[in-house]
Amino acid sequence: MVLTGSAKYRYQNILFVLIILHQVFPTPADREKVKSCLSELGDINIAFKQVLQSGLEQLVSTVSPRIRPILDTVATISYELDDPEYAENEMNDPWVQKLLHGVETNILWLQPLMTSNNYDSFVHLVIDFIVKRLEVIMMQKRFSQLGGLQLDKEVRALINHFSEMSQRPVRDKFARLSQMSTILNFEKVSEILDFWGENAGHVTWLLTPSEVRRVLGLRIDFKPEAIAALRL
Repeated sequence: MVLTGSAKYRYQNILFVLIILHQVFPTPADREKVKSCLSELGDINIAFKQVLQSGLEQLVSTVSPRIRPILDTVATISYELDDPEYAENEMNDPWVQKLLHGVETNILWLQPLMTSNNYDSFVHLVIDFIVKRLEVIMMQKRFSQLGGLQLDKEVRALINHFSEMSQRPVRDKFARLSQMSTILNFEKVSEILDFWGENAGHVTWLLTPSEVRRVLGLRIDFKPEAIAALRL
């Protein structure tokens, strides 16, 4: 069995404690009492982690109502873009900067009050809330290819900004949205086959075959019969 660095470190600590137990507490009865105490400490640690997680989730529930109105405005934005409309969005960002400003206004003041690990966990929970809401909104829209390109740029902007707010990677949080934007950028329906199954390469698809078909169906220029004919 090969141990990771952290697992090996924990194993060495446990081994060290067991050796000390045998030296300081020679009788089996005494050693069992100490082991019981150590076990209780482990239970307390688990309980504290659960309380912390619950506290962070409650904190997100107080912040999310202040962010959600900005997200809800995304539902009013069209992604059936032509060239002039896409160019206009290049000049005037429709919603990403407003959202990021709203996030920073509502959570940055908490950073000095929390440990770095807890703040990172908090930021990731906020990201989870944002991503889930955006997925729902985007699945209700219709897209031109330029609209798909617009979404791709927006997802990248979110990833870049949240990467600066967190010490832990955030890209995986946006993986489903990124895959949606990739599909919405295709030139034709069959292009998905260049990235699916044995052609996936390093890509791990988080969208199911039915979800892929549903996303393809959001394109205003893709024919339903071509989508239905796909073998995924």
